[in-house]
Amino acid sequence: MSLPHRSFWEDELYDQKYDLIVTGGGLTGLSAAYFFKKEYNDAKVLVVERGTFPIGASTRNAGFACIGSIGEIMADLEIESEEIVKQRIKDRYEGLLLLRETLGDDLIEYDNCGGFEIFTNSDEFIRLQDHVPMLNEWLEGLTGEKDVFRVWTYLGIPAFFNRVEGQLHPGKMIKLLLQKCIECGVEFRWNTKVNEIDTEENKILSDLGHSFKADRLIISVNAFTSELMPEYKIKPGRGYVFVTNELDYMNWKGTFHYEKGYVYFRNIGEDRMLIGGGRNVAHTEEETAEFGVNQNIKDYLITFAKEVLELPPNWQIEREWSGIMGFTDSKSYILKLIGDNCVIAAGLSGMGVALGMNLGKKATELV
Repeated sequence: MSLPHRSFWEDELYDQKYDLIVTGGGLTGLSAAYFFKKEYNDAKVLVVERGTFPIGASTRNAGFACIGSIGEIMADLEIESEEIVKQRIKDRYEGLLLLRETLGDDLIEYDNCGGFEIFTNSDEFIRLQDHVPMLNEWLEGLTGEKDVFRVWTYLGIPAFFNRVEGQLHPGKMIKLLLQKCIECGVEFRWNTKVNEIDTEENKILSDLGHSFKADRLIISVNAFTSELMPEYKIKPGRGYVFVTNELDYMNWKGTFHYEKGYVYFRNIGEDRMLIGGGRNVAHTEEETAEFGVNQNIKDYLITFAKEVLELPPNWQIEREWSGIMGFTDSKSYILKLIGDNCVIAAGLSGMGVALGMNLGKKATELV
């Protein structure tokens, strides 16, 4: 089907030059647009998004407000320096504070319930337990919070408790931020997939042939970065999540991690359970930007729900979905100035809720 010619009026409406164009309407992109517009009230700001709403991971995650479990932190220390790991923890903590201060706990249904990491391997639990004093000293120095981690037992299962973590409603988080952007005058182009970015001319071209030009660009498409800029090695990672039906009883209340954070689960309300993750059993297969369900991961999480969580006999999956995250080799995000007026902000490595808003704000300061 051929596209109709634009009218005289449409040329004047759409052929505009913006002060800032943001590609990607997720948490990072919306935050960048919002903070730039707040700083420069008269600026013309445009957000370009491929979906009818953000389709990567910002509204498709599990709603965890986390800074990192002991298992994850110690695994990171095996491949990265102490300085980098500490900075990542600090970034996550400060990012969550900014998110909560900007949007408000009540409106995003933030619950400061704390986070648990459970263990079925007692040897691994004992090994990690020795590191609790060191990590508590780290967290106090990085955040000012004392005794963040505690040794715990949950339903008879060995666990660590992190008192500064919580859970929230990702949909309400994005809806509220979107409303804030609209109220301060940010423009949007939905259902507009970007095919090409010219970082010298600060121009983007959509798959339908529409072009948009600005004085500044912020590229925040995260998992889809490699489609536009393959030189930045950000790998997509698909995350699977399901929510149960209403259960007869539910003993698990709060946010929980298992297997170094690869498996996560939480309550939704009083009688539903959300369970997700499992990429550790099919890591290579899940390096995809295609939405879908990996049956091996689904089976693994079903077994986990039955044998470890011991959900009641009437439980079943009521809804399932996937989200696409963006991972760097080091797990550290990319925030880089390209040329004079273009910034790439991507590679949040599965911690977008904690990092996204602050990364978007930093991108506006850099551009």
